[in-house]
Amino acid sequence: MIKIFKLHHLAIAAVAALAVMAFGSQDASAQSQTSNFTASVTVQNTFTIANATPLSFGTVAAVSDTTAGSAQAQIVLSANDGTTAITQGVGNTARLLSIVAPTPGVINITAAPPSTAFTITNGSQVSLTNPADSSAPGFFFTPSAVGAGFSSTTNAAGALTVNVGGTLTTKQQTSSAYSDGTYTGTYAVTFAF
Repeated sequence: MIKIFKLHHLAIAAVAALAVMAFGSQDASAQSQTSNFTASVTVQNTFTIANATPLSFGTVAAVSDTTAGSAQAQIVLSANDGTTAITQGVGNTARLLSIVAPTPGVINITAAPPSTAFTITNGSQVSLTNPADSSAPGFFFTPSAVGAGFSSTTNAAGALTVNVGGTLTTKQQTSSAYSDGTYTGTYAVTFAF
């Protein structure tokens, strides 16, 4: 009877030990938690473009050649250093004489991706006309925009300076006379990264 009592106690002790182990493992898993969190991303494909300095060919004395197909006078303005090269028409029948020096345009790009190369595409040739005298011959303008210092990569702050020059050409029309006034037109430049 003593042996049976001992076996019975051993069986109870074994069951108690298993129960402790089972409850102990449940306590460990009860300390595990799963939480949900939010992920987000903000898209900003646009950037800011500002014309800090409008392009100006200054003040000129101008005459166009009225002969069809004739060579017209031109001023080529360098975007980065502001130098000019002037070509007169054949026999000076078309002329451009600089009175006040031209000024390259300056375009500032901001809020763009940092250290990113941009492609700068110049728009087509446009006409500059005198809104006060629609009968006066106008000019042709072909833009030439380049990154300042010939770099088209934004800096660490996502900014890029672009200088604009181009070619101004007298336009062949029925009258060679240009009336005094300011001749204007709108040109395009495309920026992409």
